Amino acid sequence: MSENNSAVSPVIGVMLMLVVTIVIAAVVSAFSGGFIDGQTKAPQANVKGTFSISGGMTITNAGGDSLATKDLIFTIRDGPTFGPNLESSTAQTLDMSTIMVDTDRSQTYEDGEPQPMLTTWGVYFMVSFNPGDTVTIEPEDCTCNILQPNVAPTDFEEYHDGYTYEGTQAAAWAHCIRNQDSIGKSFILEVSDTEGHLISKSDVLITV
Repeated sequence: MSENNSAVSPVIGVMLMLVVTIVIAAVVSAFSGGFIDGQTKAPQANVKGTFSISGGMTITNAGGDSLATKDLIFTIRDGPTFGPNLESSTAQTLDMSTIMVDTDRSQTYEDGEPQPMLTTWGVYFMVSFNPGDTVTIEPEDCTCNILQPNVAPTDFEEYHDGYTYEGTQAAAWAHCIRNQDSIGKSFILEVSDTEGHLISKSDVLITV
């Protein structure tokens, strides 16, 4: 008796296609999962700043993730109150060595009494920038030639009051943050990491 094999080939073909489809789906899923796992999750924090012509600048981690200090980049830019399209031309990375931090905050004397806070220049002395932490920049380090060397006037002399200047570079001086004419304006404070992730962005009002 002869066997009827006319339906065998289509069944085998369908099974092979199903197997191939499953294999491709598994490969794509594994690749996608590995790609996602390989991406570094950017930290997020609410970083706020204050700026006073006479008192200097503070930067506070107001909430969110603890930030590894060695990976942080602080950038300031003139905001729209200074004029249009200045964000790029006035971008300035802050010099980390001018930022003051409190060190030895967890140290105690032998009798259990806490030691007084020691303040030092250079934010790299702080391992991590935790929620609630505040760092400062003293007024003398907020002068335009130190805080914003990218936009500082090239020929100005400081008056005796310490925060007004004279010189011929009026256009550049108008972009400087520590300028009495800038009181009431605001600049942008950005915090990013060395991987290029933006962690926080906020406006800082310039006060007396």
